[in-house]
This record gives sequence, C-alpha cells and structure tokens, in this order.
Amino acid sequence: MGPAGTALLCLETFLRPTLEADSSPVIPQGTPVTLRCKGHPGAIWYFLMKGEIQFQGVLGEKMEANFHIHSMTRDTAGSYHCFYMTLSGFSELSEPLELVMTGFYDKPSLLVVSIQEVAEGQIVTLSCHSEQPFDQFTFYKERGANTSQLQTVWFWTNISIVSMTTTQEGTYRCYSFHSQYPYLWSASSDLLEVKVADAAPQDYTVGNLIRFSLAGLVLIILAILSVEAWYSWRVLQEAALA
Repeated sequence: MGPAGTALLCLETFLRPTLEADSSPVIPQGTPVTLRCKGHPGAIWYFLMKGEIQFQGVLGEKMEANFHIHSMTRDTAGSYHCFYMTLSGFSELSEPLELVMTGFYDKPSLLVVSIQEVAEGQIVTLSCHSEQPFDQFTFYKERGANTSQLQTVWFWTNISIVSMTTTQEGTYRCYSFHSQYPYLWSASSDLLEVKVADAAPQDYTVGNLIRFSLAGLVLIILAILSVEAWYSWRVLQEAALA
C-alpha cells in the first residue's frame, strides 16, 4: 500500500507535514534553495515529491528534514509536496509549495500611471510593460524585509495595469510570464518606489482626466502592436521551450 492509501488509515495518528522554502518561493535562476519539511517526532524518513514523482528522500532529524536544491532551473521549478514515514506507516501529503524560477525572460518595466486621491487615501495605478507579449503579470510590494504579492493579472497583450488603494508608501516590482509555463517568470522589473505626499484638498478632476486619457491611448496603441507580434513570437517561444 502506497503513502496515499496508508495515510487514509493514519489521519488521526499523524500530523500533516508542512513544506516551506528557506527564503521566498520565487527564486532567481541558478540560485540554490533549501526546502524544509516539518512533520512528526516519530518520523524516520522524509520524502520530497515534485508533481507525482518522488524527488528526494532523507533521514529525519527531530521533527523535520531539509531538502537541498543546488540550482534553480526550468527543471527544478514546479509544485512540490512532502510526506514522512514512521514505524507504523506514512503521513498524508503536505500542502503544495509552488517554486517559481525568475530570470527566464527579460525584465519588464514598471511605472506609475496615476495617483488619485480619494476619501480613505490614494488609488495607485501601476503599469507593468514588456517588449514581448505575455498573458500573465504579477505585482509585489515590499515592506522592509517582507515581500507580499499584490495580485496576478491576466491580460492578452504586453502591458497590464493594476490599481490598489493604499495609504502607505512602498516599493513595488512586477514579473511577466506565460500561463502555459506558470513556474518560469521573467526577471524582476526594476524596483519602483511610490511616495504619496500629504497635501491639502485640491481639485484634480482635469488632471486625472488627462492622465487617464493618455493611459488609455497608450494601451490601445500597445495592444494593436502586440497583437501583430503575438502569433509569430509565440511560435518561436514554443519552439525554444520544446
């Protein structure tokens, strides 16, 4: 009986393991990463799975085991689980850990389209733009040593816009990638520092209309250009990934 079948008999006995990366799961190409599986005091062996395939197996140390990936590549990027074995059986699988490799494509550009003052704060509109057509863009905000994902945007062109309400200044970045290859991302955009200065109430209506009109015009032009380039570039990209 395999781990999945045995786990059904032991769910009340074993703690479900957890799997995490020693840093961020978004890892630059060629960078090593250590995955930590935490389980049960009686665990003897810990196992790491990539997709449906067993990737590594190591002896447990106390309640955890470390799995070392020496270099993040297109082959090591993907979805991982871990489980452990005791003298009486196997645990169930951990929740998935998605390891993403960055740097597979050239970095996009990130800029502020507009900052509109509202009652609770500001609506900051950011634009992530790539010279190549992608259908996925993801935005991050950094707060000191912490980095949090804002959202991922589906967009069939080479530019994407995200709006967020914030009362805090921050540093932002974005990545672009293809939905067919969700674990292979571009290099990070340059960091963009957004500072929102306090100011007395003013009438920004005309300025905002001009900014949004210009942003809309840029989107239309870029969309037309990217549609023309999409099909030929996609054929070349799929051939390169084959």
